[in-house]
Amino acid sequence: MGGAFWKVFSMACFAGINGIVRYASGGAGGHEGPDLPINVIMFFQNVFGTLFLLPWTLSQMGSLKTAFPVMHFGRVATAVTGVYLWYLTLSVMPIAEGVALSFTSPIFTVIGARLLLDERFNPQRIAAIVFCVLGSFFITRPDIPLLGGDHSIGFYAVFPIFSAVLFALNTLATRKLAIAGESPSTLATYLLLFMTPASFVLALFEWQTPSFTDMGWLALLGLLAALAHFSFARAFQLAEVTFLTPFSFSKFFISALIGYLAFSEFSMSVGLWFGALLIGVSILLITVDFPSKARARTEA
Repeated sequence: MGGAFWKVFSMACFAGINGIVRYASGGAGGHEGPDLPINVIMFFQNVFGTLFLLPWTLSQMGSLKTAFPVMHFGRVATAVTGVYLWYLTLSVMPIAEGVALSFTSPIFTVIGARLLLDERFNPQRIAAIVFCVLGSFFITRPDIPLLGGDHSIGFYAVFPIFSAVLFALNTLATRKLAIAGESPSTLATYLLLFMTPASFVLALFEWQTPSFTDMGWLALLGLLAALAHFSFARAFQLAEVTFLTPFSFSKFFISALIGYLAFSEFSMSVGLWFGALLIGVSILLITVDFPSKARARTEA
């Protein structure tokens, strides 16, 4: 159960990051926050996160040799843009709704793997895509504005969904590099080192110097990012992907709890909770290899 503990702990760190970003970006409704630009928040998180992980980073400096610099650049670009859109989501949308929609990323990864890596589709994965689409529909309810009604998410739903698409592309690029022979240390080092200067360039376009108090929140953000990175890797050292994947959904419940305790955000919407359940089922369908009748007959 050690792997499960570290996976849930990493999800708790990510949920904590969500809460701090929502507060620091001024998106917490009546809870007055620093109202820092998204790019500035992202830059300082990367700076502090890198500092906290500096000993590990220095030990991996030999991993910078690569034959695929362009693809690594693509990974950094999709990661930076995906994080930006995700933090933009947290500045305009309640945490629980945003996190629920972010879980569509594995579905986009499966679709991309079929289109770009020629990986197989089976009825189980097709069912997962259907459940995910239905879940996203119940959360966003795009039909309500068309019928003349009002819905709290509306257009903002494109931010977490596009973010999920970019994270899926990042995952596919990572898998392609791994297939080509890049080591895990090379993959991690490139992402860690080059997200900081990339986010700094973006931050220059809307620079706002954080106050001393703001720096404390940003340092905590970097610490949580470092802990999330470490505990996530530790979890996969101790347990298999299939076993750990269902624990990813703990991030939704922890994020919803933080939203309620910190910002008095708690949705009684049946659509949100039912949609989140459907997306959770879709994630299980694409990660758990349920035995088929044909396989059972073969094994018998």
